[in-house]
Amino acid sequence: MVAKKSYKEVDAEAQPLLEGVEQEGKDLGGAQRKRCARRCRRAHIWGLSALLFIYSLIHYIIPAVHTEIQRLRDDHNIPVPPGITLGRCAEWSPAGGHPEPAEFYVDLDSPLFLSHGPLAVGEIEVKQAKHTADPNKAKVTVSVAYEDSKFLEYVEVCEVRSEGVRSRLGRWPESGVGIISVPWSPRQNGRFHVVVELPSVDEASPKKKIRSLRTQMPFFGHTFGDLADYYFGRLDVDSLDSPVNAEFVEAANITISTTNAPIRGTYKVDSDVFFITSGANIDVKLNLHDSIEFVHCGRTRSGVRSRLSTSNGPIRATYNLTTTKSTLNKYGGKFYLDADTSRADIDIDFDEAPIEHELNLDASTSFGRAQVTVSPEYDGPWIMEALFPFREVVDTRGENRPEDPTGQNRTRVLWFNDRGAFVENGAIVWDHGENRKGQIKLKSTLGHTSVVV
Repeated sequence: MVAKKSYKEVDAEAQPLLEGVEQEGKDLGGAQRKRCARRCRRAHIWGLSALLFIYSLIHYIIPAVHTEIQRLRDDHNIPVPPGITLGRCAEWSPAGGHPEPAEFYVDLDSPLFLSHGPLAVGEIEVKQAKHTADPNKAKVTVSVAYEDSKFLEYVEVCEVRSEGVRSRLGRWPESGVGIISVPWSPRQNGRFHVVVELPSVDEASPKKKIRSLRTQMPFFGHTFGDLADYYFGRLDVDSLDSPVNAEFVEAANITISTTNAPIRGTYKVDSDVFFITSGANIDVKLNLHDSIEFVHCGRTRSGVRSRLSTSNGPIRATYNLTTTKSTLNKYGGKFYLDADTSRADIDIDFDEAPIEHELNLDASTSFGRAQVTVSPEYDGPWIMEALFPFREVVDTRGENRPEDPTGQNRTRVLWFNDRGAFVENGAIVWDHGENRKGQIKLKSTLGHTSVVV
């Protein structure tokens, strides 16, 4: 049997020819790969261009064309939001850009304030009146400013009624005032200012209870005055690109949502509180009072829940945790606190807390610092999730000996359990930590975490 020879074993005269054929094959393969790579690049470019064109078409070109068509048609039709019934509407008398304000009187049981359409822009202020004729009605004053009186042809300010929003407590009708406009943007612009005056309350009288107060007013800044004489079952604020400020508001449940604007103020809550924004800071003082137990989704739930959420903005929160005596005798109060942001700091501290309470705190950020100053009443573990060089426990016990809130002269003890590359945990307790409960958890991706004891 004759073995095959490789081209290296053939005659010397044939070897250069074979090497040339092999080199030509390599060049041909390289050219094909280059052509394939060019085709792939062109396909990617065409694909990205098509996506960019479709995005621009949907978000810019079509709306702009639709607006120009509406301007040519000069469509004055003002659609009513679904689920809303209109009542009496304001009759404006144009007078140099500042007509006489429109006045409405709405029931205090469940007031509703809404805006709809691109021309509905402005501010709403809720405050307590010094003198009130009807103790069961709130006075609503709506002012408008504009440059061209034609602006009034594209907006309506009316009494509104709604069946309400379903919740775990049921659904109840709402009534109030709405500002609605055409769904397109005329060249005329204006701005509204809404003042809601709640009736005054005698000093000797208990807090006046309002079942709910709801605003659904995008592009309206919200300001709440000192409403210490009122207690809201629910306070729901829904806005966009506008700030929310409160001097003092007390409610069982509070939900405030906006974007690209800060949320500030002092709030007292008995159940749940949610503050949600983006691209801005949250700076609040929260008085959380644990006093009740109620059934939620078929289960008995106790404790108060707080969530603060933003992005690209810092969170600064000071908590006062309180509880009733009956609650204290039972379990000392339960508090569940969440705070999250990104590319910004979180700073949380406590002015007051009940003895032997249960605190579950979870604060998370990225590229920022997460810091909590622990109250003397806290007795439980802590966890920090961050890179080893960026974790810190600030021990201030050497400067001022902490006083035992129970008056039993117990010793404040700081434990360190595990210290890893990414996680560190320990506890801050009184004596041997027999009553420790809850947990403080701080997390920062590529940022600092700090527990101040």
